[in-house]
Amino acid sequence: MEQTLSPSQLARSIGVSESSLKRWVDDGALSAVRTVGGHRRIPMNEAVRFIRSIGATVVRPDLIGLGSVSDVPSDWTDAQGISDRLYRVLEAGDLLRSRSLIHGMYVAGWSPAKIFDLPLRSAMEKLGTLWVHAEWGIVVEHRATNIVIQSISQLRALMPDHRPEAPYAVGCALECDPYLLPSLAASVTLAHAGFSDVNLGPVTPGRLLTNAAEHYKARVAWLSVSTIADEPAFIASVDAIAERLTMSAAGCRLVVGGRAITPELRARISPVASVCGGMDDLESLGRSLLPSTKPNAG
Repeated sequence: MEQTLSPSQLARSIGVSESSLKRWVDDGALSAVRTVGGHRRIPMNEAVRFIRSIGATVVRPDLIGLGSVSDVPSDWTDAQGISDRLYRVLEAGDLLRSRSLIHGMYVAGWSPAKIFDLPLRSAMEKLGTLWVHAEWGIVVEHRATNIVIQSISQLRALMPDHRPEAPYAVGCALECDPYLLPSLAASVTLAHAGFSDVNLGPVTPGRLLTNAAEHYKARVAWLSVSTIADEPAFIASVDAIAERLTMSAAGCRLVVGGRAITPELRARISPVASVCGGMDDLESLGRSLLPSTKPNAG
């Protein structure tokens, strides 16, 4: 069931009067549905869209499911402080506080790409070195990864719904790449850019990616590359995917990125695919490929 807020809840969460909130609803600045009894209810993703659009400060995060005031930073512009806080709650395996922080960044106006490229990348890279000091670090990193995957999947539900006319973006990681998180992040990044996103996940044969691109008439097909078992085979796969897209999915751009893409690989595959160095690059490229209509501003 879709989560909704009453005008009173949303008004108190951002420190305005309920009458002001209702006026915004009546003026069409904020969408609401009506209950059987005629009461206004605001879908959560619409509430988040509105908060971001007016740059409101959330003074009662508990009222919109973001935890208590103590769970979130007082300064959402302090990227290093947020990164340090995110590392601590992920290391502790604290799902609720981790989710509150990741979602809070988005509500405060951060793009998903900025969340992924800055605090989240920094925290996960630091967690990824813990195993050097003790084997238990592997447990800590895997637990944190699962928390982040849950949090990002739920973040996706806070984002505005796709426009009916939004073009598709489809993507995956190839057969020898088992990492879930990078392809999920790419999917959410392109959704924020304005696409209808279809994430096929890890361990996906290249032919299924091209089949999906054809089926959805996708404008973008992405490959997330976290590990490469056989470099010549990987290059051959990218070439085959690019050739298939060129022949059968008119206008579909192949985009490749990930930590396993070395400068040498970038030079090798750039003639057949766009190579992105991070999620911000991916979002910028995605927006440049949208039709000449206003992109999703959520």
